[in-house]
Parts: sequence; structure tokens; C-alpha cells
Amino acid sequence: MKTYLRHRILNVIDVKELLALEYLDFEGRYKEYVESHGFWELCYIEKGQISLLLKEERITLLEKELILIPPDCSHSYSSGKGNENRAFVICFESPSHTLKPLGGIHFTADESQLYCMERMIEESRHTFRMNENDLLEVVDLPNFGGQQMIILQLEYLLISMLRRLSSEKNAGIVFLSGEKFYSDLTAVIINYFRENIHDQLSLDDICSKFNYSRSFLCKTFKKQTGESLIACFNRLKIDEAKKLLEETALSAADISGSLGFSDAKYFGVLFKQHTGLPPIIYREQHTKNKQKN
Repeated sequence: MKTYLRHRILNVIDVKELLALEYLDFEGRYKEYVESHGFWELCYIEKGQISLLLKEERITLLEKELILIPPDCSHSYSSGKGNENRAFVICFESPSHTLKPLGGIHFTADESQLYCMERMIEESRHTFRMNENDLLEVVDLPNFGGQQMIILQLEYLLISMLRRLSSEKNAGIVFLSGEKFYSDLTAVIINYFRENIHDQLSLDDICSKFNYSRSFLCKTFKKQTGESLIACFNRLKIDEAKKLLEETALSAADISGSLGFSDAKYFGVLFKQHTGLPPIIYREQHTKNKQKN
């Protein structure tokens, strides 16, 4: 009898809830108002062009373009007088950290993405409506499976946008998958530390690079290695400092600066915590041991 392997499916994008599916019709001058909410908002320009104020940046969105607005990000739409412009907006809840690099980036939709938008708009017409209180509710006789169809198309669209972004040159983003996700993630982070051993990296820098929240990344790394992200980075810096003290004539202050430490005194304290010796004494002891051998 043939043996089948079971594969647990890894959902890289998980849309939990829909909060709004509606057209924004810009007939004449649209009264601009600023809003901010705790969920994602996808805006698709179906016709004409619309001006978006995202935080303090003004973005002109053209026909067939998409933009994803992150949670808790202030934004407002406006349109020039006398123009017929129309946008379709989808507001949704998702815990997926992989969405983070898409925030604020706008694309011209390709054929597959246009198809997704058309299917979502068509399904939404027969599944949901916005009531008089501007809240999303199910219509009386909704399409069978309509809600799931909208979610599936939306998740497909978001994955295609992430693939497109990650394929661009100098995208600077990393996505991981597979059964060894956590160990792979930890290994990639440590390798990233080694490649950037001479730089200053904050927790925000690290989280931004790997597209995960601070709480998730810190908890995962600590569980895998037994030390914090910054503690690991500093330990690797001290290992590099030991090599430089052993193999070069650079002063402790020069080594401190080359490894991204802004305070030579702090470097000396950290070095002693890891080795039990100040940098200069460490070099002298290494030289003596080398001469004996």
C-alpha cells in the first residue's frame, strides 16, 4: 500500500475578519477627512486618479493602482474638482507579520491582480452591503461561499504583491517558510549579525529587516538560543574584538569604533564581562601565551 506524506499547510497570509467593502465615489471635489484605525486598508483605484495623504506624505494614485495602508496609520483621500474618480476599499483584520513590508507601497496591478480585484468586487456585491451606519453586513440572500471567496481572492492578491516586492532588486526583505521555520529564522538572524558586525543595529532595525514584530522576534530568538537578540549581537562583536586584539595592532578605542560602539568605555566594560579581562590586559596575556608556545 502506498504511503502518503502529510504536510501541514503554512499560511503566510491569514485574513481573519472583513470590516468594510465599499466604493469611494469622487464626484466633483471630495471633502477630505483624516482617519486612523487598527486594521489594514487596501485601496484600489478603479477609475481616474486620487490623492492620498498617508501620514505626512502626499501620494497620487493612478487608475489600476493598489496601495495597502497599515493599521494605526493616519490617512485621507481627496480628488480634484470636476473629475470622475472611483476607488474600491477593503478593510480587514490580519495578524500576519509578513504584511508589514507592503505598508504604504503602491503598485500598478498586473493582470492576475486585476482579476482578483474584479472577483472580489463582484462577490462583494452579492454578499455584503454597507448599512446606514456605515457598517458591513451580510445581504439577505448572499452568494453561496461568497465570504470565503472574497477572503481567498484577497489572500491571493496579498501574496502576489509580496512575491512581486521580494523579487525586486534591493528589496531588502527576507521571507522564510518550512518545517524548520524557527531554527532557520534564528540562523538567518545570526548570519545577518555576522555580516553587519561593524554596524549599530537596534531592535527596530532587526525587526524591520525580518518583517516580524518585536515581541515575536525577541520571544522566538530567546527560546531558540537562550539569549536576547542584542546580547547575541554584542557577544559576536566581542568575539570579533578578541580576533582584532590578537591579530592586529589596533588600539582598543579603534576596535571599539570599528565595531560600531559609540562609547569606548562601554565597550571596555562589555569586553570584561565576556572575557573577565580588560581589552589591553587580554592582548598582553595573549601575546605572552603565544611567545611561550
